[in-house]
Amino acid sequence: MLLIEEIYSSVGENFNEAFFRKIYFYFFLFFILYSCGGGSSGQTQSIAQTQIFNWEVVSPESQGMSATKVQNALDFASLDGTYTQAVLIIKNGKIIGENYKGIGSQEKLNLINHSESSHTNDSLDSEYGSRNNLSKVTSMSIGKSITSIIFGIAQAQGYFNSGLDVSASIYITEWANDSRSSITIRNLLDMRSGLEPGCFNALTSQWEVCNGTSLSLGGSFSSAPNTVAGCIDRNLAATGQTHAWYYGDGFNFDSGDFVYINCDSQVLGEILFRATGKDIKTFGDTYLFSKLGIVADWWRDQASGGQANGNYLSYCCIDATPRDFAKIALLIMNNGIWLGEQIIPSSYIQAIKNITTTSKVHELGGNFSYGLKFWTIVNRDNCGIDQNQKCLDNNSIYSAIGFDGQYMMMDFSQNLIAIRFSLARMSTAYSGQKKMFINYENLENSNFIYSVPALITHPNSLEQTFYGAGFWYALNN
Repeated sequence: MLLIEEIYSSVGENFNEAFFRKIYFYFFLFFILYSCGGGSSGQTQSIAQTQIFNWEVVSPESQGMSATKVQNALDFASLDGTYTQAVLIIKNGKIIGENYKGIGSQEKLNLINHSESSHTNDSLDSEYGSRNNLSKVTSMSIGKSITSIIFGIAQAQGYFNSGLDVSASIYITEWANDSRSSITIRNLLDMRSGLEPGCFNALTSQWEVCNGTSLSLGGSFSSAPNTVAGCIDRNLAATGQTHAWYYGDGFNFDSGDFVYINCDSQVLGEILFRATGKDIKTFGDTYLFSKLGIVADWWRDQASGGQANGNYLSYCCIDATPRDFAKIALLIMNNGIWLGEQIIPSSYIQAIKNITTTSKVHELGGNFSYGLKFWTIVNRDNCGIDQNQKCLDNNSIYSAIGFDGQYMMMDFSQNLIAIRFSLARMSTAYSGQKKMFINYENLENSNFIYSVPALITHPNSLEQTFYGAGFWYALNN
């Protein structure tokens, strides 16, 4: 997760306010980079598999669900002011509700009033107008969860046979001869590496340890020319003392503490590349996307050479249709099996389910779980109509979550999936490729992803926002 804070922290706080405002609007420029890798064979397989699998759309009642409650949930997610582009509800592998929408009238008004841009009703309609089930959305940090299951698949293909509890320095040899050799692949998957968070300062063109603001969404480095090099070149954080990036003053950091750091996930993409000889996009196309009939675009950085004329952003930034992301959730719900083939090892799916006992997060009183790049959803104070009534049983819903309210939510006990994505726009004006490039002097001639509501929730907050627990309340209570 991450976004406009990326721009703010990377250009520095002393930048001219008007300039920052302009940057602010143009970006939610978040972690991102290119796709297009994988070759024609993946495309051919995708078409073949699409002919085999077709979503079945049925009534809620046919699957034992209330049509009224399903509609309530769709309405909750699609309210003008939530900036929802797509919402799907899937029961027993069948779609029982879905809705797609472009920008609403109140949403346009909010953007025009708060973004200090030249946007008009017409320009917003052009950028965020009509949307349907073929319109692509962007994963944001849901990409981390997909990176995780690709690691599970790689194990099934004979890589990482010694498990995930081995030293990451087997592959990241830059860590082999110092204290970083203690970091395991699982530590990186669980966000417990103990490494300092890395951020890239676009003003100085230097990597640095993030401060509290720039870490709030995982650390900012989307404008870095080589994201892998900077993320590898980090030090272990000193333990038993406070750090500006660790919950603020008064909280001592200890090795093994949970800290949400984008760089940890970016390093995983390099580990996969060095272990398999394939970049994560090519590997994912071969063993995941093509088998599900998905054509996925994965953004890259601007590194010269790198994994594939750039490094894939394994911490984010996959563009696909909402139904494509729903296929990944369905694959997980089906214990890793797709059309009779075991795609993800069942043991890896079980490990994800086990995060409620193995990866609980207790820092700052947190009662959620996070492990293998998946979250559990917990209640918030204003859940539901009656604020004293909880929306769901804490840690009962597993989810991949991305910045700006991207969700793949899964209730294994009910065989129930909910997918929600916010309005997204992808710009490749600079090169025609999904390869991150930001020209601060000419933002219109840049490559980036952006989504709303980030455009106006910083610094302004909305009266109405989407949140997973509230959606689940509308669907089930």
